[in-house]
This record gives sequence, structure tokens and C-alpha cells, in this order.
Amino acid sequence: MKFDSSSILEKLVSFDTRTGDPNNKPTSECPEYINEALEDCGFHTELLEAEGYWTAFGRHGHGGFKILYLAHFDVVPTADGWDGDPFKLRIKGDRAYGRGSCDDKGNITSMLMMAKQISSVDLPCTMMIAATGDEEIGGRNGAGHLRDFLKRQGLFPDYIVIADGIGQQIIHRRRNGLPTQFKVKQKAASVKGRKETIRFDTETFATDTRHSAYLRPGVDRHAMLAASRYMDMNLESVVADVRGPFLKRNVVPDWVEVDFIHPDDSGEELIYDSALTDLMKSLLPIAYTSFPTRPSDKGTVIWPNVLSRQDDLWTLLCDIRAMTNDAEAVHQSFEKSLEGRLDLFSMKVIPGPGFVDVDPDSRLIRAAKWALEKLGVFYQINEGFGASDSRYFAGQGAELFDFGPIGGNVHGTNEWVSLSSIEENAELYFMIAELLIRDSYPF
Repeated sequence: MKFDSSSILEKLVSFDTRTGDPNNKPTSECPEYINEALEDCGFHTELLEAEGYWTAFGRHGHGGFKILYLAHFDVVPTADGWDGDPFKLRIKGDRAYGRGSCDDKGNITSMLMMAKQISSVDLPCTMMIAATGDEEIGGRNGAGHLRDFLKRQGLFPDYIVIADGIGQQIIHRRRNGLPTQFKVKQKAASVKGRKETIRFDTETFATDTRHSAYLRPGVDRHAMLAASRYMDMNLESVVADVRGPFLKRNVVPDWVEVDFIHPDDSGEELIYDSALTDLMKSLLPIAYTSFPTRPSDKGTVIWPNVLSRQDDLWTLLCDIRAMTNDAEAVHQSFEKSLEGRLDLFSMKVIPGPGFVDVDPDSRLIRAAKWALEKLGVFYQINEGFGASDSRYFAGQGAELFDFGPIGGNVHGTNEWVSLSSIEENAELYFMIAELLIRDSYPF
């Protein structure tokens, strides 16, 4: 097996590991390839499974401490606009394009290249490498199952590098994700008027990412909120239907089309949906709902990303990012915000695994800083935009941080990663372990 960055990444990207459709889970093919590569490097491997989701796991050596390197191989769905097949790697100079190239198969590539280095030395510690298959849909059956497995086996790590970040930045804080679902019952009504279909586009500053955690209020425009703003300015207009490329909770739709009816006594009798109308009008109040949280550099965001109808029920899925674990307080805040605005059939706020807040002066982070400086890599210590599998390990005694390669357009079209940064990260991950085994630290 070739252990260069482009060969490994090309193979990983070729696996269609999209999650988000319960009827189309990633198969065991990709994690089996990862385990095969680890076995070539002398790792003992296991293929873990929970609820039909797979995790590749490898262990090498024994010693004074246990360190886990963790990434994920599942990817978000694709949309129109790619310059080529999203599952066929395209390389232009240092950039490699493909779905999952940056999030998160570039990180797996770095881990496998590090594993090759480990195979030629004898580090007196327990090195563990894992890749989960459901991070993009919450991680319960991947990272959550892996955490419980490690505890049962007496392998819970002292240090964890979550290889799921971007820009070669040390990420020590992340907001909790609290997925929230609103349901309203379809309610047909009629009015005399004229029909108009208006398209609203999502616009992001300096990037094509559609990962909703990366959007910044006041800078980027969300298509659904733009439609709600239009209704705020045209109070008499009602809605007959809404369409858009609604992919999953944490992916912002590129656009939405709304079939409006503008009341006009001289117009024809037209059917609209009064419940859908109220829901679309309520999107801005939903997005502006406030609740108690810890401070966050990225703020609290509430993005209405998926709208669907089944039978007579409309379902709105919102992606919420906030430094709180109090789902009940969030639920109560929405109830107050929507009182008198929306006749809810049901509302559900999912608590999420929790937020991450790690001391930036921990031994692990100090080792990473020293190694990055030695490699000549510019870095900062930041709060991350999105969530990651780190949520399942935070606050349980392990030092951890998230890290990842240079790349762009995460969750968007033509996602890309820097091959040279993948190679630098492989060296970084090895250096961190090598530093931590020393009796005296240079940092």
C-alpha cells in the first residue's frame, strides 16, 4: 500500500460515505481499508459497529500513557455545482478537490501517514488511531460508542487529538449543537390575489462553504431568513409553497423558492397554506431567540436549514450552536418567542453531547505549540466554528484539542485541501507523541 498523501486521499475520497439518509448508511468498506492500512503498520485493529455505523480502530504499543488520534470518514451530501465527480480526487498544484478531502478524509490521511512513521520506532506508550462513520449526523454511534468501548477495555486515553479541524489552528473550545425541530399542521385557505415565485440565494463572504456553523450573522446571508425578511416587509403576502435543496440540518440550502400570493381583490381565487405562512414569518423571531449561554467567540446561531412536508405536517429543522448544555432553557425560550405567532403541533430540542472548553495551557496543547513552531507552521489557539467528536470526550479527564489541514469550501461545492498541510500534520501528530514520552519537556 502506498503511504503518500495523494494516493491515500484519492482512495479515501473514492468511497461514497455520505450520511444523512437513514436508508443509505456508509458501508464497512472505507473503515476496512483504514484498518488494512493500520495493519500494514503493525497496528492491532478492530472494526466496531453500532446501529449499522462503523468505526475503524487500531492500537499500537504499550506504555506510560495512552493517546488517541480520532477523525471521521463520513461526509455530507453533495449538491449541484461541482466542477467534476465529487468522489474522484482532482489535484491542481497543492490543492486536492473532492467531497471529504478537507472534512475529514485529509485528516485520516495524516493519521495513516503518521502510523507509517510509528511502525519504524518503538514509542513507550499506547498509540490509538480511530475513524468514525457518523460524525456529520451527531456521532452517537461513532465517537459515543468508541468512548464507551475504550472505557470497557481500560483504554480510555490520557490525551486525544481530534483530527477534525481546518486551517492548522489549535481548537480548544467548541459550542454545543442542539438540533431543534418545529412541526406545524398544514392549513389550507384561500384569497383573491396574484401569484409570484421569488428565489432567495444564500451568500457567504469569501467562501463557498455551506457548513452552517461557519456562517456569521451580519456578514453572511441565509436564503431562508432572507425569505422571512421579505415577508416582514410584505405583511399581507401569504405562502402557497416553498422549495429548495434541503440536504441536512447542518448544511445551509444554496437557495429557496417561495410561491407567494399577493392579495388583490381583482385577482383570481388562490389556495395558500396559512400554517406555512406563519412558519416562514416566524423564522426571524426563531433565529433571534436568546437564552442563557457562556460567552462564545463565534456567538450563538440558529439557522433554519431544512423544511419538509410529510402528509399534512411541515417540519422545520434548525441547527443551533451555543455554549450551553441546557436544552430545557432553550425550549422555554422558543416557547416565549413564538407565543401568539405560530400554532405549533410539536417542538423538540435535542440536548446534544455538550460544549468543549479546554485549558489552552494543558500539557498536550503546549506540546502541539512547540511542535508547530519547530515545523515553522503558523497557528493560533481558537474556538472552532462547528461541532466535532471532541464533545464525547470533553470533561472526562483527558486533555484534548481539535486540529486539521488547510482547506476550504467545507460542506460546499469543490471542497479542497492542501496536500502539503496533510504531510505537515502527519509529522506534527508524530512529534506530539514523541514529545509527551520525554522525561523532561522542551516546552
